[in-house]
Amino acid sequence: MTAKSDAPHVGLVVEGSGDAGAVPLLLRRYLHGLGEFRDLLGKPVPCNGRENALKPKGLEGYVATAAARPGCIAVIVVLDSEGDPVCRLGPSLTKRAEQVTQKPVLVSIAHESYGDWIVASAETLGLGLNFQPGMNGLAAISAALRPAKYVKPTWQPRLTQRIDIEVAASRNASLHRFFARFEDIIKAFRRAT
Repeated sequence: MTAKSDAPHVGLVVEGSGDAGAVPLLLRRYLHGLGEFRDLLGKPVPCNGRENALKPKGLEGYVATAAARPGCIAVIVVLDSEGDPVCRLGPSLTKRAEQVTQKPVLVSIAHESYGDWIVASAETLGLGLNFQPGMNGLAAISAALRPAKYVKPTWQPRLTQRIDIEVAASRNASLHRFFARFEDIIKAFRRAT
């Protein structure tokens, strides 16, 4: 579920359709662990590919769309690093996003991909995987699913539901950082509502 269209909420900007189903699920599961059961998340705005977010004025348009929705009090952006240095990409995209809204913006870059966040809890996925530091999430998931194909809009939410959040956050630094910064957004949300 998402927050009502004009209710106070946190706007979401995600990379693609798989993330549009998976990221809200991940955040809701995390919120439930904090004892927060209200619908705090808005409907995700997909970039339809990382390259669309990275092009000039790309991310700015998606963030402006999410921020302009009635009731939006903050915006979270989730993208993959895909090999780009997170320490440069994150601050650069945050600066760009903050140019189009006065609302708090959290830009979170999954190092290397959202699939790496998923496989940080490899043993709980039901795919016969065992976690190994540095494993390529997309490759591991794709191989484990064969002969079935890894279709992100179907599999990302399904596998996200199976993640042990504590285990995954302890194994993946970018996921741990994302949750810590998400808690700051939630504290601001609670003060504003």
